[in-house]
Amino acid sequence: MKKLVFLPFLFLSLSAFPNAAQPGFWNAGGTGTFSLLYPEDSAEYRKIQMVWEKVAIQLYRGYAVIKGEYRMYNETSEAVSIRVGYPLNASFDGRTANREEIHFDSLYALKAQINGQQVEIISQPVNDVGASNDNWYVWNTVFPPGDTTVIEVYFIVNTNETRISEGYGKDYNNGFIYLLETGATWKQPVVQGEIRLRLMEELVADHLRGVSPDSVFLLHKDAKTMVMEFHNLSPSGEDNIIIAYTPNLKNFDFASVITQKEVLFQEIDRFAQETFTPENFELHTFGDPFEVSSSAGWWIGVVFFLVVYGIPLLAIFIIIIAGYKILHSIRKKKTPS
Repeated sequence: MKKLVFLPFLFLSLSAFPNAAQPGFWNAGGTGTFSLLYPEDSAEYRKIQMVWEKVAIQLYRGYAVIKGEYRMYNETSEAVSIRVGYPLNASFDGRTANREEIHFDSLYALKAQINGQQVEIISQPVNDVGASNDNWYVWNTVFPPGDTTVIEVYFIVNTNETRISEGYGKDYNNGFIYLLETGATWKQPVVQGEIRLRLMEELVADHLRGVSPDSVFLLHKDAKTMVMEFHNLSPSGEDNIIIAYTPNLKNFDFASVITQKEVLFQEIDRFAQETFTPENFELHTFGDPFEVSSSAGWWIGVVFFLVVYGIPLLAIFIIIIAGYKILHSIRKKKTPS
């Protein structure tokens, strides 16, 4: 009898397995606002407010080029000296409702300027006690009292390694993310900001499989340029920019892209400085970047269900049949001839 009791509980414990089909956006090209690395600097970060955040993005098949311009205001009467930087790669929980996970790949060819002067990037680990930048690009920044410091960054990301999962299905598409939520490190809110994006070469809006958040970008009538503005924003995970577009390229030579970095940075500079005419833009609705088009997911789910639950269910079924036969046999023996 003890064995009969144990098997149903085994079945219940199997039903508590973690969700192997959790949706996610893996190895996308992207990053967020430069932010906190060293916990001991957290109090200093809260003295600096981002009064202007302008991000220009140019999407190509296989990669993206990004320029970020950030105007940082030190409201205190003392200079604030802190180390800022970008993680080489990281992962974040996505939208609260669906619990998507977001993992992004490394940054490449990172260049940073403070008030127009290029700064030295620390790309090797710093052997401070209790801290390490093994996974970060870091540089030192001094914010003068009562003044605004302009920080500009340039980098390239590989968008061609992205895997998008939903249920038991997977798609392999180019993917880009910009994590606005990392701007919450600084004194809040972010006073004003703009995200502008241009689809390069043959790419147009129809090549975008999905954009999140939806219905926040204005699309130019050329179907290649997108703009989003915000004011007094305290960014959260709901504000992160997530884009899925064309299928991954085979035999993509990303190393050759990096050799063209100076030309690409000049191009992104021109785009960042362009002036737009509002009449040429209108609000556009895109699809869900987390949605998977693969039809293979349903049968993978069936196979997974049978592998995990098939044996316990079969055992329970056999026990029920055996129990029925035993009871039937006992009753038959007790029945007078």
